[in-house]
Amino acid sequence: MRRSLATAFVCLMSSAAALATAGDARGDGSSDLTLGLGAGIGIHKAGGPDEKASTALMNQANLRLKFLQVFGIDYALDLGRDDKLVNPADDELHYQAKMRLTALIYPYNGEAVAFYFGAGIGGGKLAELLKTNAVANSYHAGIGFEFHLGDHLSIDTSFMLVAPGSRSVENVAVARVEAALAAGDDNAINKLSAPGLDDFISLKNHEFMIRLFLFL
Repeated sequence: MRRSLATAFVCLMSSAAALATAGDARGDGSSDLTLGLGAGIGIHKAGGPDEKASTALMNQANLRLKFLQVFGIDYALDLGRDDKLVNPADDELHYQAKMRLTALIYPYNGEAVAFYFGAGIGGGKLAELLKTNAVANSYHAGIGFEFHLGDHLSIDTSFMLVAPGSRSVENVAVARVEAALAAGDDNAINKLSAPGLDDFISLKNHEFMIRLFLFL
């Protein structure tokens, strides 16, 4: 099932690429269907509720499909070699992702500039973008701007809040309970509470990216 879903996703993106390159695709959104290839750098900053946020540099490649001048889908791939993004530990919160799938809505898509709202899911493998209970899952949502330098070239900037996946939050909660029980610390056990996803949604957990897009 997972393999068939991943195959279907790849076929969908390949079909979209063929359609986009068949006509005159414009980065300013004036085309009904546009495919863009991008790359960029950014800063990732995140930490748990009782932790100091750590900062990391990001290097990312993107495939962005825009259609009907209002909607978009962005696939992002982290170009780093951090194995934890693909094979994450079970007892850690995971805010970053090896790859991400983001749904985009463009309230305004003009000739010179456009802005969008985006939200999506991250994972360590392609199939994990189609599920919500993988250890490597994470979530993100935010806003972005595209500055059109020409019909086919754009600079994109985005600010996204990031949050760990529900499986990640659950695993960390279980690990803390097990550690308190192993230590025999009754006081620590009494203070433990089940964290929810809302405990990890904070402005301190965010990513800022800047990319260069070539629309075919």
